[in-house]
Amino acid sequence: MTHDDYGRIKIFFDGYTRDFISRAEDSHPYVLKREHTLRVVENMVFLGKSLGLSSQEMGIAKTAALLHDIGRFIQYERYATFSDPASENHAVLGVQVIQEQDLMASYPNIEKTRIIKAISMHNTRYLHRKMDTETLVLTRLLRDADKLDIFGVMTKKYLGTDPEENSYITLNLKDDGLISEDLMTDILKKESIDNRKVKSLNDLKLLHISWVFDLNFREAVKRVDELEFIPLIVSTMPDSKPLASLLDFVKTYMKDNPRKKK
Repeated sequence: MTHDDYGRIKIFFDGYTRDFISRAEDSHPYVLKREHTLRVVENMVFLGKSLGLSSQEMGIAKTAALLHDIGRFIQYERYATFSDPASENHAVLGVQVIQEQDLMASYPNIEKTRIIKAISMHNTRYLHRKMDTETLVLTRLLRDADKLDIFGVMTKKYLGTDPEENSYITLNLKDDGLISEDLMTDILKKESIDNRKVKSLNDLKLLHISWVFDLNFREAVKRVDELEFIPLIVSTMPDSKPLASLLDFVKTYMKDNPRKKK
């Protein structure tokens, strides 16, 4: 791929997302996803530079980031939700858009295959290892770049500093004030919580906290730690000794085990 190839993808992305925004009765969900995507591209550049990616590798990484949530727009227009279980897998929808529009016609097949694979796997709970090294690194980078921005968006939402009425990003989950012991146990096992277990707002907060264990690169963990996303999320939950202990556990993990993969 070349710089011009990425430029053409960016022109498509701008026009495609603008169409959804202009025809929507409530444009905010589409604006939110558009802005999220652009920040994920920035995160990808940040992580890519920390790994010393070549200009070619960076172009592939930026393309994957720019297209990773392209399925979110048709998802929300069809179903008025960003919940995959309540609608369709947005990564699958995104791959369909990419293929229908033949967006990467000018890309070498090997690059196109890696990008599509990374997009299709960016929202899965686990990554299987049956990928070539380059595809595995790209997929891990995309997952970390995506999570970094979601941490920021959701922390702002939980703190109540987002003035927009956007309960759709918390999936309209009830705030019953309860803390799931089962989900806390998952975190203490250093497991990323299965989103099918999420039944309440505090469950969702615990899920996001558990993402720390699914981050792949040292700089991603470092940024989550420095921006204090985890303590800020915990601060919005009912105060308790078990929750305080859980916070200490996660903070220690980030300090002592800031991941590794290069």
